[in-house]
Amino acid sequence: MTQGARRALGLWLAALAVATAAACAQRAGGLGMGAGQPAAAGRVGYVDMNAVIAAHPLHAQLQRLQDQIAILQQEASVQPTGMTPEQAAAYEHLQQALAAAAAQFQTQLAQRRAYYEQQEAQAISRLQAATLGSSGGGNVVSRLQQEYGAQAQAMQKAALATLTQYRAQLFKQDADHLRNVQQLLAADLRGKLRQFEAQQASAETKYQIALVKADQDERLNLQAKLQNLALSAQERKQYTAQLNAIQQAEQQKIDALKAADNAKLRAFEKQLESEAAAKYNAARAQAQAATQAKLVARQRELQSQMQPQLVALGGKFQQRLNAANAQLASNAAYQARVQAIHNHMQSAYVAEASRANAAYDATRKALVAKYSAIAHMQFEDTQGLNEQADAVAAQRRQLLDKIMAQIGAQVAQIAQRDGLSLVVSNVLADGTAVDLTAQVIRAVSALHTATAAPAATPTGGS
Repeated sequence: MTQGARRALGLWLAALAVATAAACAQRAGGLGMGAGQPAAAGRVGYVDMNAVIAAHPLHAQLQRLQDQIAILQQEASVQPTGMTPEQAAAYEHLQQALAAAAAQFQTQLAQRRAYYEQQEAQAISRLQAATLGSSGGGNVVSRLQQEYGAQAQAMQKAALATLTQYRAQLFKQDADHLRNVQQLLAADLRGKLRQFEAQQASAETKYQIALVKADQDERLNLQAKLQNLALSAQERKQYTAQLNAIQQAEQQKIDALKAADNAKLRAFEKQLESEAAAKYNAARAQAQAATQAKLVARQRELQSQMQPQLVALGGKFQQRLNAANAQLASNAAYQARVQAIHNHMQSAYVAEASRANAAYDATRKALVAKYSAIAHMQFEDTQGLNEQADAVAAQRRQLLDKIMAQIGAQVAQIAQRDGLSLVVSNVLADGTAVDLTAQVIRAVSALHTATAAPAATPTGGS
């Protein structure tokens, strides 16, 4: 599955989890947004998950995988250079066709996401209404879920769109910058070669003139002798041979000099190419590092801007759900049914998304082959880089799942020990809520993971 499809699938699952908050919280015994253990005291705790994840022993490996994904995505965006006008036109048509295919693919995924999200929300709403009885609580819960889900998704979608647009701008700037660097290096190399060749040609001319001057007296003497009509045939042959020998000797010396100069020119050209390649690689590494730093800073900025809004929104949502939560948290049949609905909808969507992705991959490969044949050159197929990015993303998800499972276990132990009925994630409840973040960070920081994190897939870019 391509990186875009993976991201789309992950976003849908995240949005679906928000829209069906009851399904997620049933593991904790309620409708809340986090995990905990039911207790008569009814106390609520909260945890800053971002801070806890950052303190986990495997966080550095998680970040390295994310950095590798960004580098692979950037390498996949580099445009080929040195094309003829016909090849450039074919490449442009290829990009347009690929963009159209990607847009259609994303539209199909969006339609199926909307369908399954709606189906799951409706099924759970009906189940809640039936479970909560004639009090009308089911309708209230459904409405609250929709309101919270819509607002939270809108904020997340806006933040993601901003970050995606910013990333695209940075990648385009890097591509333009590196293309300009490549052109400048090539122009500098050609200029230095022309100067070197001109110096060699001048030196060869001076050398040739010097040879002629050195042999001038002897050549003139032989030519004067040949003008004597009284020479015998033997003498004329002898003088002619001597004159030819002078010319041949001069030509041999000139040829030897040119051969030596050609060897020097080839060595100088190789040296210039090596220096240019080193400068280009340094410029590319610098651009990638700067872009990655900007992306990280922008992501943190967006998170800090959105966090207070999500905190306030989540707090209101949690308060309004408390009444219905108490009834649903103790109903094991309801919890099992919610989980079954969620699993069914998720499996159906993933199956359809996989089929759509396979069709999109086939379309993309066919387009690359088609326009490569038209251009009579093999366009670089970025699918390999995208697949590597997907593989690294899968490794990152596995590592994140492991981290979250370990954190969840620590949160559950602390909540049970302290008698908390509910623990929410990244959401401040009310003024009486207990901040468990520091305790969880200490517990997580002391973990010694028994299983190593998945190894990163080597990059395949230039």
